[in-house]
Parts: sequence; C-alpha cells; structure tokens
Amino acid sequence: CIPWQTIQQRSRGHIQIKKKPDNQWGVFSSRTHAKGTIVISSQPVRDEFSPTPGVPNPKSTSCSHAIQISWNEHMMMDLPARFLNHSCDPNVGVGNELNEWGSYDFVALRDIAAGEEIRFDYETTEHEIGAFSECHCGASTCRGHVHGFKLSGDAIYKKYGGKNIAKYLLENRA
Repeated sequence: CIPWQTIQQRSRGHIQIKKKPDNQWGVFSSRTHAKGTIVISSQPVRDEFSPTPGVPNPKSTSCSHAIQISWNEHMMMDLPARFLNHSCDPNVGVGNELNEWGSYDFVALRDIAAGEEIRFDYETTEHEIGAFSECHCGASTCRGHVHGFKLSGDAIYKKYGGKNIAKYLLENRA
C-alpha cells in the first residue's frame, strides 16, 4: 500500500482535484502530458473495516464510484483516480492490464494541455452500467448514452482498436 503522502507527492505539480461549475468533482491537469505517458496510476482503497485490514476489498456489486476490474469484482480506486469523470471523447484510457496494485493506470490517449479535465470512457471498464445511462459529457462525438461494454462493445472495440479496454472485457472477443 502506498502511503497517502506518497500519492500526493506523486501527483503534486501535475494533477489537481477541484470542483467544476456544475458542483461536481473533477481531475485536472496542471501541466502537459505527452501521448502514451501514464497520467494517473491508481490503487485500490484499503478498507480498514474489512476482516483483513490493509487488504483491498473488492466488491461483487457496483456503485457510482467503483470501477470494474473483472467479471465479478468492482473496487474503489484511490484519489485522484476516483474522481475521473466520463467522456465519449476521453484524453486518457486504461491500460489493458491491471497495474502492480491490482488497479488501473490511466494513459494519455493524446497530448493533454495544462488546465484540461482528465476524463476516460467508462464503457472501457464496465460490462454494464447501472448508476446512470444518459451521457452529458459534452463531446462532439457524445454517444448520448453510457450502457457498458455489454451493449456498446462493438463500437467501443472499434473506437479504441482493442487497446485501452479492460483485459477481462476482451477475453471473449473472437
């Protein structure tokens, strides 16, 4: 487990969490990030109330702040990754493999400018999304809905060319 101070130091100077005009939280870049670089490396939140304190506590059910890591597991990511919002035209994507902490690294899909909100496509990690279905991301390519890979898999696979999609979602693709 990485101490919170290390996480803050790791992101100091290049990531900010702040409230947006719509009163929602967002993650913003404080500097430029080159395409292909890791922008955020997340890890699971440790649950001090679990039977094994300090051990990640993946859940079988989803909630609006959990992310799916396998067919039967969702987990809560640490900050700043937990506050990443959705976009149908994201500037970061997930690594196909989970990182050393059992969570996702978020990689720049294109160059990211200072001040830009950092967002990823929820349909690249979620098989089904139940917390909401309408999309209001504001992208010119907005799909208008966010259902999950189960219903949008072909379009998501085509958009990302099979990259930056959770590995478990790609397991059954021919």
